[in-house]
Amino acid sequence: MTTGAQAGDAPPFGPGVANITIEDARRDRPLGGDIWYPTATPDQYAIADKSKVWKMAPADQDGVPADGVFPLVVVSHGMYGNTLNQAWLGSALARRGFVVAMVNHPGSSTFLRDPDQTRQLWDRPIDLSRLISFLTEESVYKDRIDRERIYAAGHSLGGFTVMLLAGAEFEPGRYERVCASEDLPVACQVLTGWSIAKTDGDRIEMATSRRDPRLAKVISLDLGGTPVLSRDSLGAIDIPVLVLGSGRADMLDQEAESRALAAALPGDKVRHVELDDAGHFDFMGVCKPEGFAILEEHEPGDEIVCIKGNAERMEQHRRILSEILAFLKT
Repeated sequence: MTTGAQAGDAPPFGPGVANITIEDARRDRPLGGDIWYPTATPDQYAIADKSKVWKMAPADQDGVPADGVFPLVVVSHGMYGNTLNQAWLGSALARRGFVVAMVNHPGSSTFLRDPDQTRQLWDRPIDLSRLISFLTEESVYKDRIDRERIYAAGHSLGGFTVMLLAGAEFEPGRYERVCASEDLPVACQVLTGWSIAKTDGDRIEMATSRRDPRLAKVISLDLGGTPVLSRDSLGAIDIPVLVLGSGRADMLDQEAESRALAAALPGDKVRHVELDDAGHFDFMGVCKPEGFAILEEHEPGDEIVCIKGNAERMEQHRRILSEILAFLKT
């Protein structure tokens, strides 16, 4: 058990966490994940040591929730990611008075890779709407959530997902044009590899708006997928959007992704910050000092996620968290 807040940081709450299972009519697509919430014991939390590669986020497992009503942030992980990827953010926001919930998206998460579910990419924003409905209407947390302050944040493919939730729309014609070029954006390589929008039915489903009017603000964390989004739909988004990009551009072309997204959004609704020397994986958890070498030996190619992944990443997390808190509290 750890006692005392982190050096130089004394948030008012502790970071409680619990597992959640979404119980609704979608029996074909079960959802499970984690919910982070404020506790009244800021000095009480544990840090598990479950990984040889990753540092675990501070967590009071099943801790007693603090009294009060708090904003809700739903978080969407990236391609083949999981709820642990942004656990650091869930823990940090819970300590500062937010409820944070995240699910593993079937088809595009670490251990759920059924190709039919992967192809049904339109279900990712629906997952988040289901999560919001369950938490605000059915769950034991419903009386602790401020329904006027519901936000969404997503990393990489999760950024694409939350933009769809905000009102962005997939444009089949644009997708076909952009992804027919010789110099394919990363998003095209992924989407075509997943056979996205190959049939008439799938094109209709992908192009259908998945906007959730309950959403008050949205945060894009180095998203991938801007090239296939309708510019008209982006220009019509009527809620504030924080666009965070990675200045190191080690995975995604910022000109085609975060910069293009910010340019297409209404000027009075967008804040775009390109974090100097941040990489795509700096929005994920902190690696242990030995994490890079372990992945290099046992999972060659995956070690990229731990480049500058320790002390440098902790500094990036401070900057990311600062930007998010300023945006959500404005």
